[in-house]
Amino acid sequence: MIILNQLRKRFSPSFAKIARKGSERPTKYIYLLIFIFVALFMQAYIHNYNIVYMTLFFTFAFAISSYPIGRNNIRALELELFSFERVFAHQESHYALRLTSLKNELYDIRCISDQDSVHLKGIAADQAEIVTLKHCYEKRGEKTLGSIECVSGFPLPHQIFYKVFDLNRDFVVYPEPKGMDLESFIFKNRTQYGERDDFDGIRRFESGDRISEVYWPSLAKGDQLMSKLFVYQDDSQLLQFDFKSCAKDDEARLSQLTLWVLACEKRQLAYTISIANRVLESKKMECDEVLNFLGRY
Repeated sequence: MIILNQLRKRFSPSFAKIARKGSERPTKYIYLLIFIFVALFMQAYIHNYNIVYMTLFFTFAFAISSYPIGRNNIRALELELFSFERVFAHQESHYALRLTSLKNELYDIRCISDQDSVHLKGIAADQAEIVTLKHCYEKRGEKTLGSIECVSGFPLPHQIFYKVFDLNRDFVVYPEPKGMDLESFIFKNRTQYGERDDFDGIRRFESGDRISEVYWPSLAKGDQLMSKLFVYQDDSQLLQFDFKSCAKDDEARLSQLTLWVLACEKRQLAYTISIANRVLESKKMECDEVLNFLGRY
């Protein structure tokens, strides 16, 4: 009874999260393998055929030999975080993992996170494989990229071998960028930033853009609908964003500011943000510092 309880604990899902160096757990195919053993044993016992004894012996030997092969396969795997994108609420983002083998070629590796999974048929011993996983969060704020479980059914599917890697990457989910576009904000405050001089490029058409701002040649070429980007007479003027006046509630304000911050980064425009008795200045802070502040607000 004690041995049975130890085996049950060993193959439980909670134990799988504890093991880090590499271990194994049975699959539903273990019952098929047990049935084959019992059937062969009964045939051998009843009929006393040598061929049945030989089949039973080779089946058992093959099943047992798969254990060290599969365990060495997963134990040789190494994983590290390779790249990480900015993460915005309600938007799908990606991060990349670098998989390598310490010894030999690996087979049938699946990387599983709490939101996504990806499968590799094999990993050569002399080269790394880069895999990309996605994640998405409903709310902004501080998050942690936890563990990645790598599993393998090689060489037989009656048990899977696994290894868990703790990434422990802390990051901030930024507010979802949405609201009034930067062009509309500048046009609305044209008395402060000057009148439009000439358009300086084009961007994708967004809902709410005026028909007069549509760049019609893009449509005539068969491309998607685009809008004009304008320059203003007072180009050196700092853009000044105010938290209280930019939207109706806090979440909408944070989303609006995030959209403007990203637009300013793309166009290399200087700005300040008045928020919570503090002024954030783009000339003194990196873009990600500003976004981190908005995400933690």
